[in-house]
Amino acid sequence: MHNLFTRRFAPKWIGAAGLSLGLAGCGLTVSSPPHHRSTAKLSAARPMNIYATPKASLGLTPPMADGELWVLAGTASSKGIYLLNLPHGKIGTSRSVSNTASSIGEANTGVLGLGLAGTNSGAVEFLNGGTGAPIRTVAVSGPVQSVAAGDNGTTFYALNGNTKARAVAVIDSRTGKITANVPAPKDAVAAVPSPGQHNLYVLEPNGNVDEIAIPSGQLEALFSVGHSGYALTISPGGHTLYVLKGQAGTRNVAEVSIGTQRVVKVLPAPADGNGISLSPDGNLLYASAGTANFGNVQAYRLR
Repeated sequence: MHNLFTRRFAPKWIGAAGLSLGLAGCGLTVSSPPHHRSTAKLSAARPMNIYATPKASLGLTPPMADGELWVLAGTASSKGIYLLNLPHGKIGTSRSVSNTASSIGEANTGVLGLGLAGTNSGAVEFLNGGTGAPIRTVAVSGPVQSVAAGDNGTTFYALNGNTKARAVAVIDSRTGKITANVPAPKDAVAAVPSPGQHNLYVLEPNGNVDEIAIPSGQLEALFSVGHSGYALTISPGGHTLYVLKGQAGTRNVAEVSIGTQRVVKVLPAPADGNGISLSPDGNLLYASAGTANFGNVQAYRLR
């Protein structure tokens, strides 16, 4: 990968006898953090609404202020994006997209970022959030695993790469320029920026969350939220992470206090869940789910 920071990482919160950290093949490699014992119990909450979406739903965007969100769905032979109107519970606008589409995100200005994951290549395609019409495509160094937007309305963060090296490309959607490449663990599955876009929270499948400074790549903290991580999102105030995790057809969402780095609550999630997002006020959690036979978005009230 080009333009990766190659400095060694020295976490502020760990002493000399702590974790062994370094770069391997331009990917950030870390050992497991000490396990935090959690007394959090699974919430008995049920979804307040379930919205039907196309089969094989793959992910979703945060809902906009007008109550609409986009859903990515399809198979390797045919994929599309679908605009779900939450107040009416119906799909409106739809548009065919690349069969390599892997993930989707949306900025608060209505710009869509569609992650593309070819066999050995990747890109982010920017689209009009009202119509789905293409704006521009920006190539990145490898297949895209996740796309998230910053709160400034223009910057997107694309986790990309392969099993040997991964990084988060920081992209200005207005110009199509990559302004930084932030090293990430080589097994990372998702990344989201903090409010203010000073740090990234990067999820590994073993449940580790790496807090990494932008753009220096300095590892600020490392903590565990439970095994088998899939996706994550962050509250508008930046105090709470929500992490979709689970395996063997069982999913849940860990509500994690960033201040204490502990799971404070475990929320239910669809058995085949694959993506999560929050309402603009942070009071509702949306989870997408899909298989070859069905697709839906489920809404859970958080408070």
